[in-house]
Formats: sequence, C-alpha cells, structure tokens
Amino acid sequence: HPGDCGVTLLYASMYANTERIMEVVAQGIVDEGVPVKVFNVAKTHVSKILPSLWVNQGVLIGAPTYEGGLFPDMLHTLEVAHIKHIFNRTAAIFGSHAWSGGAQRQFEGMMEEFKWTLTDKFEFFGSPSLEEMSKGRQFGADFARKVKEATKQ
Repeated sequence: HPGDCGVTLLYASMYANTERIMEVVAQGIVDEGVPVKVFNVAKTHVSKILPSLWVNQGVLIGAPTYEGGLFPDMLHTLEVAHIKHIFNRTAAIFGSHAWSGGAQRQFEGMMEEFKWTLTDKFEFFGSPSLEEMSKGRQFGADFARKVKEATKQ
C-alpha cells in the first residue's frame, strides 16, 4: 500500500517542549491542505495508531531524546509498525534535546531497515524559542509538500 496523501504525527513529550513544537508543526501541515492525525504515543495504545500509519504516506515523529535514544513508547510504536510491514513511507523527525541528543541518530539508523525515506530533521535545545516555533511551522509545511510529491507517483 503506497499510502494516501496524509500525515500520521506521532509524538511524545516529557516537559511539554516537543508538544509545543508539535502544535505548530501540525498547523504547518494543515496550512498545506494535507490531513494530519496526531497521536501521543505515551497515552495511545499502538493498535489505535497502526491504521493511520497504514493509510498515510507521511510519518512525522516528534520525539525528545530520552537517555541518549528514542523515548521508549516511541521506540515501541515504531518497532510494531516495522513488524506490521509498514514500509515505503516519507518520514521526518523533530524534537528537543538537553545535552547530547541521540533520538534522531537512533531514528536515522532505523530508516533503511524500515524502507522509509527520511526527508528532514529539526532539533532544538530545551524549550523552543519564538524563532524555533516559526521554523517548526515551516518544517510542517515543507514536510506536507514532500508527502504531496510522494503520493503523486
């Protein structure tokens, strides 16, 4: 299944920083007229997320770094998507980090195995500034345009 022109936005947030950016990123996607479904992986069972991942071409990951890697609930959700053979998706990642980061590196490492195309990443330190909020909205809009391109074929 090549995926419809839509975005599944998965996020986790420990201190609400990633959540604040997620809201403007989602707005950027909507600005481009692309449907988006948002799931907080810490509060939503993976069985409720899978249908959206199956249907939508775009997968946007909002993930803070946790202990040098992806937030555990995010990792679990992605691993289940892989087991369910959700391949050939257009993906991007954003999130906050405190010191060393690591979530984005771990995600990048999974992309080849998943057969997903990582188009973009956006990382910020701690709480997002107004400028970063503005960049977040642009990031969402840019990603939505890439999803439109990917679903034209």
